[in-house]
Amino acid sequence: MTTQKINARTLITDLLLASEGKVISIKELILAAKLFGLSENGIRVAVTRLASEGVIVAAERGVYQLSDQSHEWANVMLNRSAKGLKETKEWNQHYLCVFTGMLGRVDRTALKRRERALKHFGFRELEQGVFIRPDNLVLTLEEILTQMKSVGLEPEAKMCYISSFDQVTETKIKALWSTETLNKNYEKYSHIIQHWLTRLPALGLEDAARESLLLGRQTISLLMNDPLLPETFVNVEARNQFAHDVKKLDEVGQLLWQQLHELTFGTTASNLSNIDFPTVKNITSTIHS
Repeated sequence: MTTQKINARTLITDLLLASEGKVISIKELILAAKLFGLSENGIRVAVTRLASEGVIVAAERGVYQLSDQSHEWANVMLNRSAKGLKETKEWNQHYLCVFTGMLGRVDRTALKRRERALKHFGFRELEQGVFIRPDNLVLTLEEILTQMKSVGLEPEAKMCYISSFDQVTETKIKALWSTETLNKNYEKYSHIIQHWLTRLPALGLEDAARESLLLGRQTISLLMNDPLLPETFVNVEARNQFAHDVKKLDEVGQLLWQQLHELTFGTTASNLSNIDFPTVKNITSTIHS
């Protein structure tokens, strides 16, 4: 498995995203930090900074959750990862188009939020201020526009349907998306996940929990940001298999972290380093069911 580095800030936000709206205690964050060689002090500093930035809020003393602002973005992202592939329909050869030319590019923060929202929903810039994507999402135009505005697209943006392009433009459209990279990643990460699952019984619980989070960071992010293009553009069968494998990885990861938490429940943070974690094989047979 590819070695990745993770810092206290990303660990905290990743765990809160994975918790799907639940709260996480400092104790749980310190337990997770131990698996990645991060210090307790580093976690506490990161928590303080994230709270001051409005990314997280204290639900009670020593217990945190995503802020309302963070929840808006997280809900859209998590909804995509859970339901995204079910939210597509047969492509009618039409396109959705968003016009942003009137919005300007001087405000860099607003520009970054705008481009992130458009990219997340699979739009690419055909020419300056004109973003398009195939009209193969089940969501209506108004629903897509509303969701994009909730995560950063300015209210003044305009959206419409396009039924056809001239031939010269049509030949350029497919190149707007890195379809070859998408197809390679579907197959690559499906293979990586499947191989990791076969190794799972031999891993210790600590190693398994750590690796599930690292692999999940790569693959769930890819799935959440997938443009959900139709068959004309990408290998939809490979994408569906990739989505299935990511879902299995997420289920296994949730189970591993739950068992890790249960095993250490009631243990003080100062004693976490002395815990003797058993192997996954000895913990559960549920993982492979």
